[in-house]
Amino acid sequence: MDCLNPSKKIKIDHEVNSNKVSQADPKEMKGCSIPASENGESEDERFEKFVDEEYFSSYADTEVHRTMIEDQVRTDAYHKAIMQDPGFIKGKVVCDVGCGSGILSLFCAQAGAKKVYAIEASKIAMLAKKTVKNNGFEDIITVLEGRAEDVELPEKVDVIVSEWMGYMMLYETMLPSVLHIRDKWLKPDGVMFPERAVLRVAMGEASWITQYEENTYDFWIALNPMYGLDMTIFADHAVKKYSEYAHVFMMPQKDVLSLPATVCDLDLSTVTTEELFSIKTKLELSSMGSRSLNCLVFWFDVIFPGGVKLSTSPDLEDTHWQNTVLPLPPTKVVQDTSLSLNLIIAQHKKRSLDIRLDYSIGGSDKTHFRRYRLDENCTEFE
Repeated sequence: MDCLNPSKKIKIDHEVNSNKVSQADPKEMKGCSIPASENGESEDERFEKFVDEEYFSSYADTEVHRTMIEDQVRTDAYHKAIMQDPGFIKGKVVCDVGCGSGILSLFCAQAGAKKVYAIEASKIAMLAKKTVKNNGFEDIITVLEGRAEDVELPEKVDVIVSEWMGYMMLYETMLPSVLHIRDKWLKPDGVMFPERAVLRVAMGEASWITQYEENTYDFWIALNPMYGLDMTIFADHAVKKYSEYAHVFMMPQKDVLSLPATVCDLDLSTVTTEELFSIKTKLELSSMGSRSLNCLVFWFDVIFPGGVKLSTSPDLEDTHWQNTVLPLPPTKVVQDTSLSLNLIIAQHKKRSLDIRLDYSIGGSDKTHFRRYRLDENCTEFE
């Protein structure tokens, strides 16, 4: 799963002197109108309900599902994982959480599943039902329209299949819904597809950040000789604004400056929703060569039973998830310059993440603080 457009930038919050996570005021969200409460719900409850409705309505767009299906790395990995070993699926009862177009449910039916319960909260469920019928699997696949937390299955299941990952793996916070189905409906010896998820981070030098800054200054400064006007304040503002966003971008492998470190390694058979509320880790990275460090690069891998791996690594084929790039002030590094990092990834409101980090470079006693917000206010960038 992912945001509607694979080219996004996400607002960063730099209020590093406060220990309190700043909350977005729902009433100040541009273009949003949250209905007044009619049943005594709190403002937070109404906001979360509103965000859920917006989230699920976005997945009613067929173009979103085309984007995901035409990501061949993604679709082929799921197809291979489901089809390669018939023992995992054949004759089994399967639940597909967030089935979308229904393609993973159809794969399971092709692999010989006894029964598939396909859960989908968006209106795309209507098209999924028709697709199931058009492919002759209406006796095997039952599409259930509703939230995973609200759906009642008629029986326990042997396998849970879901494509729940968002940007930086955890964005959109769909995984708790999958875990709800696991805890309520998966048999004790049941299997998760995927069964493991790993988030990784490395040091980076994003050359396109430097290029944007140079192009921006070139444009605004050029207005002086043309019209005799000093417009450089606009360049300063634009560059500052650009540096205050986390970018979703496929980093070239040559711009990754270190080996990766593991942020989290989730066993999807045992991890709890509570553990996802706040993921805390302490990491050490070491630079390769003399470069200019100006970002952290995140990607993820998910592993299926049987060993199939889906990876969004910069050194592999592009995916619609791309990588998540968190800008840092540029710093010159040489071979084996260390970066010591304390990182917290916390769920913030509904479907969004709050990211905080403090770091030091080269063994320095000076600590730098940064804070980022990955939320629903994604905007496109070129």
